Amino acid sequence: MASSSEVDSSLNQIVIPALEKIIKNASWRKGHSKLAQQCKSLIDRLSEPPSSASSHPPDSPDSSSSIPGPLSDLSLVESEAILAPLISACSSSFLKLAEPALDCVQRLISHALLHGEADPTAGPSARLLAQLIDASCSCRSLADDSAELLVLKTLLSAVTSTSLRIHGDSLLLIVRTIYDLYLASKNPVNQATAKASLIQMLVIVFRRMEADSSTVPVQPIVVADLMDLTADLSSGDGNATQFVQGFITRIIGDIDGVFNSRSTPATGVHDGTFESTTVESTNPTDLLDSTDKDMLDAKYWEISMYKTALEGRKDELGGQGAMVAMERDDDDEVQIGNRLRRDAFLVFRALCKLSMKTQPKEALADPSQMKGKIVALELLKILLENAGAIFRTTERFLGAIKQYLCLSLLKNSASPLMIVFQLSCSIFMSLISRFRPGLKAEIGVFFPMIILRVLENVAQPNFQQKMIVLRFLEKLCIDSQILVEIFVNYDCDVHSPNIFERMVNGLLKTAQGAHSGVVITLVAPQDAMMKLEAMRCLVAILRSMGEWMNKQMRIPDPHALSRVETIAGNVESTGGLPMENGKIENPEGVDSETINGRVSEAAEIEQCQAYMVDLQEGISLFNRKPKKGIQFLVNAKKIGDSAEEIASFLKSKSGLNKVLIGDYLGGREELPIKVMHAYVDSFDFHGIEIDEAIRSFLHGFRLPGEAQKIDRIMEKFAEHYCKCNPKTFSSADTAYVLAYSILMLNTDAHNPMVKNKMSADNFIRNNRGIDDGKDLPEEYLRSLYDRISRNEIKMKEDDFAPQPHQSAYYNKILGLDNVLNIVIPKWREKTNEASEDVIRHMQEQVREKARKSESVYCAATDVVILRFMMEVCWAPMLAAFSVALDQSDDLSVLSTCIEGFRYAVHVTAAMSMKTQRDAFVTSLAKFTSLHSAADIKQKNIDAIKAIILIADEDGNYLQDAWEHVLTCVSRFEHLHLLGQGAPPDAAFFAIQQGDFDKSKNMKSLILPMLKKKGLGRLQQAAAARRGSYDSAGVGGHASGMVTSDQMSNLVSNLHLLEQVGMSEMNHIFAQSQKLNSEAIIDFVKALCKVSLEELRSMSDPRVFSLTKIVEISHCNMSRIRLVWSTIWNVLSDFFVTIGCSDNLSISIFAIDSLRQLAMKFLDHEELANYNFQKEFMKPFIIVMRKSRSVEIRELIIRCVSQLVFSRVKSVKSGWRSMFMVFTIASYDEHKNIVLLAFEILERIIKDYFPYITETENATFTDCINCLIAFTNSRFSKDFSSQAISFLLFCATRLAEGDFGKNMVASANNVPSSPLIEKREKTNTANARFADKDDLLLLWFPLLAGLSELTFDMRAEIRKNML
Repeated sequence: MASSSEVDSSLNQIVIPALEKIIKNASWRKGHSKLAQQCKSLIDRLSEPPSSASSHPPDSPDSSSSIPGPLSDLSLVESEAILAPLISACSSSFLKLAEPALDCVQRLISHALLHGEADPTAGPSARLLAQLIDASCSCRSLADDSAELLVLKTLLSAVTSTSLRIHGDSLLLIVRTIYDLYLASKNPVNQATAKASLIQMLVIVFRRMEADSSTVPVQPIVVADLMDLTADLSSGDGNATQFVQGFITRIIGDIDGVFNSRSTPATGVHDGTFESTTVESTNPTDLLDSTDKDMLDAKYWEISMYKTALEGRKDELGGQGAMVAMERDDDDEVQIGNRLRRDAFLVFRALCKLSMKTQPKEALADPSQMKGKIVALELLKILLENAGAIFRTTERFLGAIKQYLCLSLLKNSASPLMIVFQLSCSIFMSLISRFRPGLKAEIGVFFPMIILRVLENVAQPNFQQKMIVLRFLEKLCIDSQILVEIFVNYDCDVHSPNIFERMVNGLLKTAQGAHSGVVITLVAPQDAMMKLEAMRCLVAILRSMGEWMNKQMRIPDPHALSRVETIAGNVESTGGLPMENGKIENPEGVDSETINGRVSEAAEIEQCQAYMVDLQEGISLFNRKPKKGIQFLVNAKKIGDSAEEIASFLKSKSGLNKVLIGDYLGGREELPIKVMHAYVDSFDFHGIEIDEAIRSFLHGFRLPGEAQKIDRIMEKFAEHYCKCNPKTFSSADTAYVLAYSILMLNTDAHNPMVKNKMSADNFIRNNRGIDDGKDLPEEYLRSLYDRISRNEIKMKEDDFAPQPHQSAYYNKILGLDNVLNIVIPKWREKTNEASEDVIRHMQEQVREKARKSESVYCAATDVVILRFMMEVCWAPMLAAFSVALDQSDDLSVLSTCIEGFRYAVHVTAAMSMKTQRDAFVTSLAKFTSLHSAADIKQKNIDAIKAIILIADEDGNYLQDAWEHVLTCVSRFEHLHLLGQGAPPDAAFFAIQQGDFDKSKNMKSLILPMLKKKGLGRLQQAAAARRGSYDSAGVGGHASGMVTSDQMSNLVSNLHLLEQVGMSEMNHIFAQSQKLNSEAIIDFVKALCKVSLEELRSMSDPRVFSLTKIVEISHCNMSRIRLVWSTIWNVLSDFFVTIGCSDNLSISIFAIDSLRQLAMKFLDHEELANYNFQKEFMKPFIIVMRKSRSVEIRELIIRCVSQLVFSRVKSVKSGWRSMFMVFTIASYDEHKNIVLLAFEILERIIKDYFPYITETENATFTDCINCLIAFTNSRFSKDFSSQAISFLLFCATRLAEGDFGKNMVASANNVPSSPLIEKREKTNTANARFADKDDLLLLWFPLLAGLSELTFDMRAEIRKNML
């Protein structure tokens, strides 16, 4: 034989033992003597030495002897001589002969001794291999367990082999053989092995097709993952599972060059088993069609339904339509030129045919007789779940799905056998999740047919079918993109069914069950389970919508909010940075040379280079870490260490990252603040408009992304601008707010993402009243608008410019939209109105697009789609959750409903759907039953916990709904105090001095307790009454007798409240400092409303919310000035209302709380020309003027005095409010108040006069007016005389011109150097003569007041005045 010694040795070791066994078993059996003779002759030839073999060449060599054969290094004749006996033995139908022959064939394959392609229609070598495969498949009929395993082993080895290529009919024969073996075998292990072999073959065929390579490595499947797909093995049969796994692994491992010898097998057949890294770009359009008897055997009604459903969509369903394609001939399959794709197509079509095979009527309800259909469906399910890109996108395979698989679904979805229906649903799920872009029309037909038909059957449902559909829908919601795209492509298409809407309504009907009086076929446990599963599906829909919204809107994980600002800041900061090291390498090496004596020219150049290297290193370090970069440059003597020199460097040096310059200037440490002040002061804004000042100011850096940093920079900018232009605005507050408004206008006008541009009228309207309550001139604002609209404010472009996409979100990153919405809420409201028009217009566009191109699949990306979805589903979901929560006590149902409420609030709140959000929050708040404590159950406690979670996770979006949340917190605290037996607030705040009747009534509130830490009877009675949710307090205003059962229920229910601690409630207030700028204002407004409701009762007031107002004010006082000013506007009105209350105790508590806040606020330094302190002190003035209580007015005077004496250096603009309080006190009807006020005023003028004029000269005028008011006192001439003396003192100081900081320095006895003293004397001289006009204005109120006294009726006063 013409073979090498190695091949000869391998053949001998494999073939000769097999032939000997055949001879042994064939020699004594009639009819097999010829086979035995062939085997003996072959053994003799194989046993001859190579030389002997070469000396006996063929008698008449012809062309066949030179044709290569399928055996390695052997000719076709030699290969046929060896394989012919093996083929005969396998075809003998005799176990003793076929078994050794089949084992020999398997070993030849595994040792890669057989090569070539098996094809009965090709050349002689391919036909020989095809005959060998046919003979191996025929061994299936031997009906022996060991032979069955050997057949499986041989056929799987053949398909797995990379040297032996199995294609076309041979591949289909192998698949059908293993399929028949699975059905016919009586051994469960063999059945499981056959099934695993089929799956492994699917993996190999489709993996090779995706990779377009027959040698792509494959890995064995994990059999344990398939145990849920078969009833042949129990999940607990570990030995059988291990056997099947070992069987598959050994075969794959034995194929040389195929199995990767790494020790770890594949994790399973799922998760993209068929995916390939090599994807062919060709996309053939010709669709193969064929006629199949099984298709033609389908029932007439099924064919008619399919035709009707897809009428008019033939172009979408593959070529000339599915039904026309069925009439073509199978020979068209030769059109597939790529053999690997042809194999995949043929296998897929064969599985579809097997899944449609018509069974006898008696077998329809017997799973054991439906094994073939079931396993075919299971294989299709696995194939679709792991399909690769080519199978999912190529028109040829999509056409096969439309033509074959859709008809299979049509037939099997009506099957009475639940396993068939379940598999059909699983296959349909795979089509939706992985193939939906190419199957829009088909999904639109089959979803109502398979899913909605079962879901909407409420009266007479099939329990198993219904549960399968419900679990299908729950699984569908795992991928949020699927749900949204279903709504976009079907509910928004006028020619498609409203799948999403019908799905939600069907789930609602299922959750609520059939109407009363309707007879149902379900038992009670089944009905309850089905309702619970429907409820879970509704929750899954909301959860999916929430996840998609979070992804689209980039809403962070609520438990990781602390990381969000850092991440956002880093994204903004590093958006346009180049590589960190730049071009600087080894900067230390430059300074290696030391220069002594005279410095040559070369040395000077070297020094300059060294300087530049250090400077560039410092700039590079600054562009990564600004603070370290500045420190490096200062230490290297490249810049000075003063704030002015650092500011000059930042302003003038090129190459610095503009974003990081802004980040450094906004720092809160001492040095960055000084540098920022020096940086701002270096600009000359004299005589230029504010918009040009901002343009010049922002030319060299980008505002940082943190609101606090922006606030510090813009606050200093406004102060410096007002110093340069003192006549432009009345105060720096005006410049501060207008600067923010200009930045907002700039972003609005020049951001292409903003469709509804702000008009000039809107801009003017938004800035009304910002000039200390007055309007700026309309012409001025209109000119600002025109300049900004024409010319964008932007920073200087350089190499470090951020990416273009950042500018689109610049305004949102800076938080300007939130900040400006506080100042200009009218613009926010108008924007919302416009958004509704945009939404309606977008909806019409989507529907119009779907109408024009029905087959075009639209991918959903716009988050506005969720608004449409919520409008469709919120009412059914609210009804489902509310009814179940009210009527059920099942823990699973209750937890599901409460989870649904949480997701619904999250979506509606984040999407600013006010009506829907308030509906869900109000319903959940009512279910807490805190307004009717006697009815509290465990489910109400769970509702309370849900309210807390909503406040914690969605606080930024609750807006007006905060009122419901905080009302629940208030009522919970009331019940908590009752449960602890603590005295109510009414014990301290309800007693009115001098009112004996009210005092007597109050005593009845503090009756003896029922038990230790028990309740007063009256409190129990009030809490036990069943009040309405809208009533005030616990128990509300409910009236009527309280039964003993209600009292006992209340005592027992209060113990349930111990599951929720007050610490969790207090956490809501502590976390208020993490709310955004708009949310904190909504939070404060809601808390003030709740507090007013608590304090409204004269007999049973509560101060819980009032104390929390003080607490959150302390927590949020560090917010930027603009936000805090808006918060204080709300709190100021609240404290005025409470301070003027008829309840003296409450008023005293409010004024004292106001004093605490004022003390805290005065710790914040106020820059010149600002009026923060003045605005903060306004409530004292208003209450002083309006209050009818002597005690309150006296308390205000004492509070003001304490503020002055303890925080005299920080009062600044607050002096004006102080003097206004004293002026009001001078006209008081009670002498004690006048006397107290004058004593304090006297001390202020004597000890602290230098601080009065430190900030602005207008304070001096207020002081004069206050003294003049006291000269008119009607109680004592001494007051008037002393007031006149102080007027003389003020006149003297005015004449001397000693004002402001010079007086403060002298008052504090601050030592100074001679140079400083000389400079101060010069400044003093200049102050006396430079601003004579300003000093002249200060004389007017003083002289006017004195002139009035000349007409005083009291002679002593007139004399003292003169």
